[in-house]
Amino acid sequence: MKPIRQRTANSSRYLHPGYKGAGSFWCLFLISLLMVFPLYGGTTGKISGIVKDKSTGEPIVGANIYIDGQPFGSASDADGYYFIINIPPGSYTLVAQMVGYQEIRVTNVRVNVDLTTKVNFQLSPETIEGEEVVVVADR
Repeated sequence: MKPIRQRTANSSRYLHPGYKGAGSFWCLFLISLLMVFPLYGGTTGKISGIVKDKSTGEPIVGANIYIDGQPFGSASDADGYYFIINIPPGSYTLVAQMVGYQEIRVTNVRVNVDLTTKVNFQLSPETIEGEEVVVVADR
């Protein structure tokens, strides 16, 4: 007759009653991810708003809004709304332009991390004057 082998307490199977092999690795991995990600907060902010015609109150489609001296900008959509994202925190000059309207500059626009700064524009219509054009037709 063979002697019965007894399992020892040193067996890895009995170290943890809920031991599931690779499952504990994934559990520890997920816990470490949850602890690390809150450390990585946002580092940029956003500017948004609406562009309207000052005389009619109608939204202006396709107006250009940009940050002076920076490579950030946007165009207003069909409802006049615009969004400029991924802007480093700081103080900027925001410019709104549209053909047939006066340009508007807003200074000291503050952008903060993880916040949206609202800046609305009301552009005044402007008459565009050009030089005299003479058209001559020959038959």
